[in-house]
Amino acid sequence: MDFLKNAKRLPVIDWNLTFFGAHEQTVPNNWYVPAEKHYAFECIYVISGIEQVEIQHHVYRLTQGDFVLIPPEFLHKAAAENQLTYFCFHFDIDDPNLKVQLIQGLTYYHSAHSKLGNAISSHLNRLDDLIHEGGFDFNTKMIIQIELSKILQLFYNSATKVDNHTSSTAVEYSRMIADYLKNSLTNQILSYIKSGYISDRKSKMVESAIKQVGISDGYGFRIFKQTYGVSPRKYLSKLKINEAKKLLIKPQYSISDISTSLGYTNLANFSRQFKRWHNVSPNQWRKMQENSQDRNMYVKGSLKM
Repeated sequence: MDFLKNAKRLPVIDWNLTFFGAHEQTVPNNWYVPAEKHYAFECIYVISGIEQVEIQHHVYRLTQGDFVLIPPEFLHKAAAENQLTYFCFHFDIDDPNLKVQLIQGLTYYHSAHSKLGNAISSHLNRLDDLIHEGGFDFNTKMIIQIELSKILQLFYNSATKVDNHTSSTAVEYSRMIADYLKNSLTNQILSYIKSGYISDRKSKMVESAIKQVGISDGYGFRIFKQTYGVSPRKYLSKLKINEAKKLLIKPQYSISDISTSLGYTNLANFSRQFKRWHNVSPNQWRKMQENSQDRNMYVKGSLKM
């Protein structure tokens, strides 16, 4: 008997939302950042002064309340005018639908007086205000997640109203490849945790994803990079690192087991790849998270005294 045959369900949420690199800074007029690119989205919001941001050879002049959203892997550089104060943060999300919608549907620059700029300013200011409050604890993290979720919702609603000229077929194929990679990696990790076994197919996950869609490898690699800004292999590598961070905060899993569950052939390869993304080894990252939790507990305990 199906006891839930008449049940109405909400969708399952299974994604990693990462927020990092947030800072506010006041800089002199000779300040500049040379050309660089990041693996995540970057949002730059001008609090006062003027900032010039060049993205893919397009130059934008930001004044108070303006912001830019820079997609992953897009070359950009910045320079200051008039005693610039700005707020900046990076975020990444491994939900393929939302990611492709933001990349394809949003322009880089948004003025303070635009519909999106006006709607999002209060959330950007709230995130910036947290920097000055100090005493970061669980409540701070929840506020960040709430405000970032509201920002992403505004981004998504704005992006869905924009017509883009990229082939809808190519975008759909790319999304299907990304979905397959995420689901395959999740199933692989769960399989190892439950049985301690991983199929040999792990080494061909990207090829299997493209084959599942029914297109050639060359075409699959090309349209995926056009859609997401990175190759399918690099996208899978990012998924693995995100999953690694989730597992590293759970002490019951050894670093060796985490490495194996993610499909790395040996621990050295995993450590090298993790350090390439975060500049620290998995073991160092785990200790940093443990120390951060200890500090939060100390701060909360001190406040009660």
